[in-house]
Amino acid sequence: MIGRPDELIRWLLEQDREKLFEVKRKRRKRSLTQNAYYWTMLNQLAAKLHMPDDELHTHMLRRYGVHDVMTMLEIINPADYFPYFDIIGHGVLDGKEYQHVRVMKRSSHMDSAEFSRLIDGMREECELQEIPVMTKREISQLRFVEGKDGD
Repeated sequence: MIGRPDELIRWLLEQDREKLFEVKRKRRKRSLTQNAYYWTMLNQLAAKLHMPDDELHTHMLRRYGVHDVMTMLEIINPADYFPYFDIIGHGVLDGKEYQHVRVMKRSSHMDSAEFSRLIDGMREECELQEIPVMTKREISQLRFVEGKDGD
C-alpha cells in the first residue's frame, strides 16, 4: 500500500497482528527526460573520447553511481548475476576462497536523486571536454514521470 502516514497507520491496524510489514519512504523514479538527456550527453562524450558507449556508461556508474560491496564464493561468476561489477579483493575463510565484489546499481533502477548525481557527473565530464550542456538549473527542471505501476 502507498499512502500518507495516517492512512498507513489505519491500514496497518486492520491487518493480522502476526504478520510482519515493511514501511519505506516512496521515492520518485528518474524520468524518461532525465534518461534521454543522460544518454545524449553520454553519446557525445563517447564520440569525443573515441570510446564505446557501454564502456563509458560503466565508467560513469563506477565514478558517480550507487554501489554496494558484497562477498561471494570464488567459484561464483558475478557476471551471471550483475551487469556492472568490479572484483576488488579476495580472501579465505574456513578453507573456502571468497571474492569481494563492488556491484553498481543499474541506472534504470535509480531513483531521481541517485540519477541526478549521475547526470551531474556526466555534465562535469562533458564540460571538461568542452561539450555544450544544460546548466544545473535547467537540468533540475527536467520533469519527472512516474512508472507505469504508479511507483
